[in-house]
Amino acid sequence: MDKIKRVFRTLFIEGALQSKLSEIHKAELLLLRHDADCGYQYRGRIYSQIIDSVADLASYHGMTSSSIAVPFSKFFGASAHNNPLIFNRVFLRIALVAAVLSRTVGPDRALGYKRDASIRAWKQILDRVQPKVVIGIQPNRYLCAACRDVRIPVYDYQHGVIAPDHWWYGNLLKNDIPDDELPTGILCWDRTSATSLESWAPARGVRVHVLGNPWFKRFKKKMPHDHLVQEALGAGEVFDNHKPSILVSLQWGLDDAYYADTEFNGVICEALCRTINNTHQIYNWMLRLHPVQLHSAEGRETIDYLDREFGRLDGVEWEKSSRLPLPVLLTKTQLHITDMSTVVTEAAWHGVPSAILNPFLEQGERLESLFKDERASGIANCVAQREAEIEKWILDALELQHSIQEVEPEESILEFLRETVGFDDTI
Repeated sequence: MDKIKRVFRTLFIEGALQSKLSEIHKAELLLLRHDADCGYQYRGRIYSQIIDSVADLASYHGMTSSSIAVPFSKFFGASAHNNPLIFNRVFLRIALVAAVLSRTVGPDRALGYKRDASIRAWKQILDRVQPKVVIGIQPNRYLCAACRDVRIPVYDYQHGVIAPDHWWYGNLLKNDIPDDELPTGILCWDRTSATSLESWAPARGVRVHVLGNPWFKRFKKKMPHDHLVQEALGAGEVFDNHKPSILVSLQWGLDDAYYADTEFNGVICEALCRTINNTHQIYNWMLRLHPVQLHSAEGRETIDYLDREFGRLDGVEWEKSSRLPLPVLLTKTQLHITDMSTVVTEAAWHGVPSAILNPFLEQGERLESLFKDERASGIANCVAQREAEIEKWILDALELQHSIQEVEPEESILEFLRETVGFDDTI
């Protein structure tokens, strides 16, 4: 029943959101993000750590950008950084017509209509923005097709793990999407991610660039003019004591994807829940919600669960842990535990060991290629979903010292933008 209500909410509330075409302005960069990509809030507006960091960098160096909150986001205009426009209504209309056609004239003709109508809609937007380049997070296949038709490069900026077993980069993008619907290129955080893509992407005309993670890079540089970074660094501590701190990265959708046949509570495995309850006086537990949980009905359910299980425990916190930028939070923790969040990679950059609790990452299972480098180096380990195993890993990991795993980009984000846009701010 709850899922049906969410569908109707999407159809009749989020689905009705629509900017006017007259609001579209010309810009050198067209940037796209979904609410699910926005894990931070800056000065009262939600903020996409990857895409909005690109927007800020471009703006500081004199390049213009326009942002779009892709379907079916609900944060746009003054509620989100860079004042993104939104076009939910036009794409909802296309989806509804396609659904009717699928039942009346068959799925093949419905898909043909959906493709053609979506490409026309994106071309109308592109014609008004006239960007030199489009950058998004997993950009829509029909947007990619529209960009290819009008010869505008479109890039996918890495937002999570890239590995052969990943559903998007290792399967759907590689095997199911035709060449004319692929992005021009993929912008990666590190060489490991790029190597995974290079097994198929260049052969299909998709460029691979290693530009680094723009969110983490700005916290490493700590430039005086970067007010976002300076304000975040002055946000204070989560816990004011000398106990070891453990960060837990929560995820959404785990029950449907991995635990549908179990009694999973929808938030964390029961063994970790019991471990937190047993050790909250020994360790500081920092629970960090996923962006989807911050902005959706699932988030309310997650917070209700956290309140029930840990609301009376002094050693457990999730509000400030979910608001602070991850690069700041990782300087305040000694260990990291997750089902299978990409934070495993980001924690390794800070020398923070991770316990991975998802059993499908074990040898021979369907996700065994995820975080292979981190596990090979010892900075991450697969740990069984048992209290004794989790508590033993905590004790053992606290004894070990891990060096920070420096990851240097192979290309500069700024130089990539200058070259792609054809912009010279040195004159």
